[in-house]
Amino acid sequence: MARLRSHFAAALLAALAGAWPTAGAAAETCAGRAIEADQTFSERWPELLDRLGTELASRRDEADCARVTLRMSPSTILLTVSLRDGRSATRELMRSEDVLPSLQALLLVPERPAPAASVTKPRSRPTRARGAIAPSSLPLRDESAGERLTEARRLGLELSLFTGSRVGDGQVSLGAGAQSFIELYGWLLGFQGRADAYRPLSGGDPETALELAVLGGKRWELAGAALDLVAGPGVATKGFALSRTESAHVDATGPSASPAPPAPEEPSSRPVPRLLLGARLGFSPRSVFRTFVAMDAELGPASQPGNDAEGSASLPRFAFGLSLGATVGTR
Repeated sequence: MARLRSHFAAALLAALAGAWPTAGAAAETCAGRAIEADQTFSERWPELLDRLGTELASRRDEADCARVTLRMSPSTILLTVSLRDGRSATRELMRSEDVLPSLQALLLVPERPAPAASVTKPRSRPTRARGAIAPSSLPLRDESAGERLTEARRLGLELSLFTGSRVGDGQVSLGAGAQSFIELYGWLLGFQGRADAYRPLSGGDPETALELAVLGGKRWELAGAALDLVAGPGVATKGFALSRTESAHVDATGPSASPAPPAPEEPSSRPVPRLLLGARLGFSPRSVFRTFVAMDAELGPASQPGNDAEGSASLPRFAFGLSLGATVGTR
């Protein structure tokens, strides 16, 4: 009997010794790499991988042997979580911000393995587990795309035509002109030429004026628009009167008299300095053809008194204007 007991004890010890390496191997199986990500995901979001690893390390229940797989598709992120009891789930995520909340939800409420008969059936869309974050309907964001749209244009050329009206110093004008700018990293440099017909508000003969200016400023691109602030010096010269009424007295009883000679035309005035300020709001700034609305102001002395005919309009000392125009330029 004693010999039988000794043989039984030896067999039991041998069985326990044989089972011990098996348990150790199982433990080593769970100690393997828990997160697998393809090269595209690893290069794009390395910090997110560290956060996911920290999240798994902080759990001591379902995540002990959880396997997380991350794959990039053309427009989505495929997240797969597999637990040691055979349960697994897959999510299609549109944004990188949804990866960590979805992982936390899947670790709390994972799906049961599908029956063998339904494994080969393709699913039209993955089933959402209770508590999981629903994928966003927005496309995968390219975080650098917004920066590219709003960064200043390195080099651009543009030509604009406009028409507008000015009022100030007791006069009103209607004119048209052209602008041309060179844009370099958001800074503007160019010139403007404008012709106006001035008329005093109190009545009188209208007169033309030509204005040339050199302008510089800055451009800020907003969402679908661009704001330009410009200023610069210029010169303006008054032209000829557009119309003038002449009268002559004729004595019907006297001998026929020759008509009076026409009055000599009034020469244009000497150039006077002007200061121009402007603000322009352009639409679709990245298009080749675009439109804009602008406000401007001009300051400067009036034309020389010796060059002004009685009742004619002199250049205003100040004026404010509004204009509309179109631009053709580089993207």
